[in-house]
Amino acid sequence: MRPWRSICAAAALWLSLTARPRAEFFWRFPAGRGEEALRHLGGTRVYQTAVQLNGVSGTLAAFAFADAPSKAAADLARLWGLPPSDPFGASMLTHADNRTLYRILIMPPADNSESCLVLAFMQPLREAARAQAPEWPADWPALNATPVFSAVCALTRSTFVTADSPAPPEHAVLEASRSFQRHGWAETMPSSPADFTILAKGRKHCVIFASAGSATGRTAISLLQREGATP
Repeated sequence: MRPWRSICAAAALWLSLTARPRAEFFWRFPAGRGEEALRHLGGTRVYQTAVQLNGVSGTLAAFAFADAPSKAAADLARLWGLPPSDPFGASMLTHADNRTLYRILIMPPADNSESCLVLAFMQPLREAARAQAPEWPADWPALNATPVFSAVCALTRSTFVTADSPAPPEHAVLEASRSFQRHGWAETMPSSPADFTILAKGRKHCVIFASAGSATGRTAISLLQREGATP
């Protein structure tokens, strides 16, 4: 397994937008398994912080895996009896056990090595019951997509939003990029794939990526905005 320092560096690089991140998919936990399922499959928790999930308190934990994202996804599917899923799809599934609501995001490391980072968004049911309908942050341009999930971390000055869009992935990303550019942002990766882009404005950086769900055909567009240097 790669040293923890390298794994944490990969997570930091992803947050600092130095390479292409790809949201693999959100998985659901079976009742009572929670973080134990990730540890059972070889995940090591490398980071944890308080976040606001859909406007109310929750926790974000990062788990490092020595396996490639596709293998981690397949292992999860087998463990939980789920059908195979497109490893490059972006979709959100949730599950609640008797105490906690879980959302899971699997993503490759920034250095493209054979390992992956799993982000676990966790929220007590009593908090999830108070969740607000997610909205675009006030200082972001409004996009032609409906937010379905948001996570805000004040400590790292990071905001993550996933939204549902009727447009194909490349069109959704292009529309979002143009909206940000009209507000003074500039693309920093003009040669990137059509379904992915990175923009900057002063000390702020924003990654925009999208993909179509294999079942619904609709597009999940995700945006990660961060301000300042990586700690």
